[in-house]
Amino acid sequence: MGMADAKRIHRLYDQVEKNRKNCPYADLERLLLAVGFTVRKAKGSHRIFKKGATTIVVPEHNPVKENYVEMALGIVQECDTS
Repeated sequence: MGMADAKRIHRLYDQVEKNRKNCPYADLERLLLAVGFTVRKAKGSHRIFKKGATTIVVPEHNPVKENYVEMALGIVQECDTS
């Protein structure tokens, strides 16, 4: 990962973290895609994000509920330290 990519991911992470109680779905999706997750539509409004063995299901609602944001931020941190 290049320096520009790392800065972009850090900026996206900070944006989602600061707005965790009122995070737009698009911001969370952008962050997960930036760290290497792929997305596919599941039933209804839910989206499945997958990277290797790690999977997270997020409903496509605005704003995303805080517990989903917390879960995604934790997974992104784990990916960053791996």
